[in-house]
Amino acid sequence: MKYYKVSNKGFDSKVIVASSDYEALGFYLMEIDDQLGFVDDIDIEEVDGEEKVEISCIGYPIYKTLEQIYQESEFWEVPNIVVEVE
Repeated sequence: MKYYKVSNKGFDSKVIVASSDYEALGFYLMEIDDQLGFVDDIDIEEVDGEEKVEISCIGYPIYKTLEQIYQESEFWEVPNIVVEVE
């Protein structure tokens, strides 16, 4: 299980947990099928599960790793969206 950051020309970025980059790409394409552009415009990169993401900022930022976010989720299906990145 690996983490992949997938985006369409830098927009609609999502971190997806999947077995391979092809699986993450296919899952991403199913998620954005209503806004589909060209497949050539989609960027995919593997990211470390220990990468920290800001999840809240009320006075001071709170960070969690991708693995922590995934473990705390209700659904442990693979592939699945871990977090949407702005």
